[in-house]
Amino acid sequence: MENNLRIEGYELLSQKVYRALKTEIIKGSLKPGTKLSEGKIAEQMGVSRTPVREALRKLAAEGFVKISPNQGVVVSNASVEDVQEVLQIRGVLEGLAARLATKTINEEEIKELEKYQKRMEHYINKDNVLAFSEMDAEFHELILNICGNNRLIQIRENLSDQAHRYRIRSLSVPGRLKYSFKEHQEIVEALKRKNSKQADRLSQKHIESVLKNILTHEIKK
Repeated sequence: MENNLRIEGYELLSQKVYRALKTEIIKGSLKPGTKLSEGKIAEQMGVSRTPVREALRKLAAEGFVKISPNQGVVVSNASVEDVQEVLQIRGVLEGLAARLATKTINEEEIKELEKYQKRMEHYINKDNVLAFSEMDAEFHELILNICGNNRLIQIRENLSDQAHRYRIRSLSVPGRLKYSFKEHQEIVEALKRKNSKQADRLSQKHIESVLKNILTHEIKK
């Protein structure tokens, strides 16, 4: 593990360690099966073992790492079943969010979505999967916020970090960036037309494509 985990500000130490480690896991810098040492992490981050231990427990509760007496702490690998469960739920939530957003979305918000689209297109040309994925996440977060349903937002946020791991895996499949970009264009067009049924359908179809890409990729491996 490279020494690129930095802690800044005055946030609770355990939270900082947790956030830094989770970011590296989501990005794929800490790959599934990687063993994590409390001592090494504490040394790299310049903290004691206590906040590291607390951070690892929180990551374990969220399914990002596994803690066992024999192996210690290991970055977990999401099973095919995990991927299916998370993305099936997320597809329904994304569809509902888009459906609700058609009722309230304004011109300024549409322009903001189009800005994310342009950035995605830029990252396609750069073949930058990670940066594209970040724009992808912000695109969907904006639709979620536009929908205005606080309960839906809360439930969806509980899935966002795990879903982000899967999104990167899906976008890494050759050719997927361009198809994903097209799917986002179609969602924006549906929102512009305030076509709630189509926005719902296209959003669910987009997540189904993510799941299909991951499953196909995993089977071929």
